[in-house]
Amino acid sequence: MHTPITKQLLSDYTHLTPNHTLRRLIQAWCTLNASQGIQRIPTPKPPINKTQITKLIKQASQSNLTIQIKCLITLRSFASGSETNKRFMEDAGVVDFLASTVVNNSCNIDSASLLLSETNVNLVDEALRILHNLHVSEAGLKNLLAFKNGQFIESLTKVLQKGFFESRAYAVFLLKSMTEVAEPVQLLHQKTDLFVELVQVLKDQISQKVSKAALQTLIILCPCGRKRIKGVEAGTVLVLIELLLENCKDRKPNEMMLLLLECLCQCA
Repeated sequence: MHTPITKQLLSDYTHLTPNHTLRRLIQAWCTLNASQGIQRIPTPKPPINKTQITKLIKQASQSNLTIQIKCLITLRSFASGSETNKRFMEDAGVVDFLASTVVNNSCNIDSASLLLSETNVNLVDEALRILHNLHVSEAGLKNLLAFKNGQFIESLTKVLQKGFFESRAYAVFLLKSMTEVAEPVQLLHQKTDLFVELVQVLKDQISQKVSKAALQTLIILCPCGRKRIKGVEAGTVLVLIELLLENCKDRKPNEMMLLLLECLCQCA
C-alpha cells in the first residue's frame, strides 16, 4: 500500500489513525489550549441531498406557521453551507418555494411572524434571507422576474413598503440581482410603486451597501422614456439632489447619483 500523495510504501498499515479520529484529537487539543487563543476547528457537516430538501419543502408546504418557520430555519442552515448545498437546493426547487412563501405572505407580513426561542421570526424575512444567501443562478433570477406573472416583484415592492430594515435590504439586493440579468422586455412594465419604494430606500439610508444597490437598480430601470417618467414621478430627482448636497465627499455614490440624474433629466 502506498500513500496517495508521496507514493511512499507503507510496510505496516494495520494501525493507521482514521481521519475522523485524528480530527477529534486535534479538536481536543484545541479545546485544551483555548486559553492561549487556539480556536477549535469545526466538525464538517455532511452534504445534503435532493431528497432531503424535497421532503423538507413538502413538509413546510403542508404545515402550520410553526412548522413552516422551523423548516425555513433548517433551509437557512443548509444555505449557509457549501456552494454544493446551494446548488442542490436550487435544483430541488427551493427558489420557487421561497418565492411562493414571499408572494403568499407579503400582504400580511406581521401575521406571518412567530415568537420562537424568544426571537420574533417572520416567514417573509426568512425566505428573503435564504434567497439572498443562496446566490441564485442567472437562470433562477430570470425565473424569479417572471414568477407568477410578476407577482414576486410586486411582493418585493410590498416588502419595501411594509417590511423591516433587514427584509427591505434583502429585497433591494434581490431586485438588483434580477435586474442585472433581466432581458429588456422583462423590465418594460414595472409599476411606479417599485420606483417610489426604491427612492424611499435612498431617503431612509438603511446602509451604504443598500443605497448603492438601490441606485444601481434604478440606473438599470431608467434607461428609456416611459421608465424615466416613472422615475421622475417617484420623486427621484429631488431626493438625488438632496443626497448630493448632503454627501458631497463620497465620490463613488455621487457619481452614480449624477449618472441617474442625467438619465432622468433626458426625459424633460
